[in-house]
Amino acid sequence: MLSLNRTLRKPSAYQSLSRLILLPAILFSVCAPSIALDVTVYLHDKKNLTLEGTIVELIGADSPAQPGADYVINQVDIAFKPLLSVIPKGTSITLTNNDSFKHHVYSFSKGNQFDIPLYTDVPKQDVVLQNSGVVKLGCNIHDWMIAYIYVHESQFLKKVNSSPVIFDGVLAGTYEVRVWNPRFRNTKRILKKVLTVVDGKNNEVKFDLALQKTIRMPKKPTTTDQTGNSYNYSNDK
Repeated sequence: MLSLNRTLRKPSAYQSLSRLILLPAILFSVCAPSIALDVTVYLHDKKNLTLEGTIVELIGADSPAQPGADYVINQVDIAFKPLLSVIPKGTSITLTNNDSFKHHVYSFSKGNQFDIPLYTDVPKQDVVLQNSGVVKLGCNIHDWMIAYIYVHESQFLKKVNSSPVIFDGVLAGTYEVRVWNPRFRNTKRILKKVLTVVDGKNNEVKFDLALQKTIRMPKKPTTTDQTGNSYNYSNDK
């Protein structure tokens, strides 16, 4: 028959000493604050054009952006204002029509498609962009009306005019660096590189850009009628 009255063995002096040595190390590893590091992004245009309007985003697991306050994009004088918006994903957008005639606003951008038929003033529905990326706005009535929205998912984001771009307060880990400018020939394209941020080394990445001199815009007609549509004088002949 097994005895239930087992004698507890006292730890040896060596075991006690080992535990005293290991305990501070364990506590330090659990309680020590993470080290905040710097990340440097170098940008260079192949034709040495200005970097104005370039957006740089650093995306990691611990840096999500929160939806911002309601955002308004206006339509004034048959144009979207502002031309370029930068908002965190999940933000509600109101596409206000300040013209005296109707607009039909839409987006075919992957993951952020929407369609608001002819309306004036404030549309009945707001738009919530749930996916990161570039959104191109258009008007189905006035083909020359376009605008861009860069939807970001990270709190580490900067819109810059020069290089280098420095992010501070970055924790060690793997990040995706994204670079975009509305003056890219292909405005759907976002340049991307993976960067592993490590303490004790220069955490930097370089991008070569191929920018256009200006944002490519459809030509606006010189004359429009009272509905905002292009007017052809030959129709009166």
